[in-house]
Amino acid sequence: MLVRCPSCRSTFSTERTGPQDCPACGKPLVVPDSPGVVPAGVQSSLQSTAQPQAEQGTPWERRAELGTWRAYRDTVVQALFEPARLFGSARLDRGPAQLGFALLTVSAASIVAQLVDYFFLRNWTQMFLRRLGGSGPMASYWQKLAEAARETSPRSAALWALLTPLVVLVALYLNAAVTHLATALLGQAKRGFAATFAACAYACAPLLLLAIPGCGSPVGVVWTVVLTGVGLQQTHRIPGRTAAAAVLAPYALICCATCALGVLGGMAALRGSP
Repeated sequence: MLVRCPSCRSTFSTERTGPQDCPACGKPLVVPDSPGVVPAGVQSSLQSTAQPQAEQGTPWERRAELGTWRAYRDTVVQALFEPARLFGSARLDRGPAQLGFALLTVSAASIVAQLVDYFFLRNWTQMFLRRLGGSGPMASYWQKLAEAARETSPRSAALWALLTPLVVLVALYLNAAVTHLATALLGQAKRGFAATFAACAYACAPLLLLAIPGCGSPVGVVWTVVLTGVGLQQTHRIPGRTAAAAVLAPYALICCATCALGVLGGMAALRGSP
């Protein structure tokens, strides 16, 4: 039967009745058992019963009501410690807000990390790289890295800081596209790219740890991967194992490709040796 979504007014075909999601906008609706119009009050009541958090929005999406700082703080706290609650309340028609959250989080942490490295850690890094370049087969490589670190100027540091938001923007969309492709190949992209993008954007909250030298970066990246899986599970409403497979599949492919290139490179080197 043909059904018209009361939210986006798009028409789609379905074979079942009852509560379900619009394939166009992702909002919940109710398909009646028999042809006819469901009263607005009944439709709203059934929608709220079927998906109680669908229209709520995350704190960041309600920052006009809560205030920018409080909304950002609550969103980060929920992402880190109550991810199911955060992703379950994310709205699929708030893509620009979700993009802004990810850009603000990752760009600010990256710029702070660059400033800390330039003003406080650069001399220690140069000394460490010079010691690594003292001897060994990788000596020339470490010496070049030390020279590059020494030649970093304030102008280049400022340029990298200005380019950081653009790099984050490209990386965010690329990550969302690859993750959505993996989810679609598994047949679980039930609510469209908007749901995947919301999961990837809010999963960037742990990348605030990039500002911490040393262990901040690896911990933040691993935490982000885990949160992306939780986000896919909640936004697409799919099983946890499927969400984990969709998130880890691209990394597995990258590892396999790297190993294959290493094997091919080793074979080529052996073939060319006397």
